[in-house]
Amino acid sequence: QEHTIRRALVLLEDWKPGHYLEAMNKPYVEWCAGQVVEWTYDTPHMAANLGLEPRYTLQITGHI
Repeated sequence: QEHTIRRALVLLEDWKPGHYLEAMNKPYVEWCAGQVVEWTYDTPHMAANLGLEPRYTLQITGHI
C-alpha cells in the first residue's frame, strides 16, 4: 500500500545559511520555524546541511 504513504517534515528552527531542502522539484530556503513540507512516498526529495550550525527537523512518516 505504498500509495497511502505520506511524509511531513516539520522545520523546528528558522532557516540558517547552508540549510537546504528540496521536494516536488521546489527548493526551500529562508523558512520559519513551524513550517511543514509534505509529500507522497514517490516524490523525489533531498536535504542538506552545508552550514556551520545544526539543522533540526522532525520527520513524520505514516499511512493515510
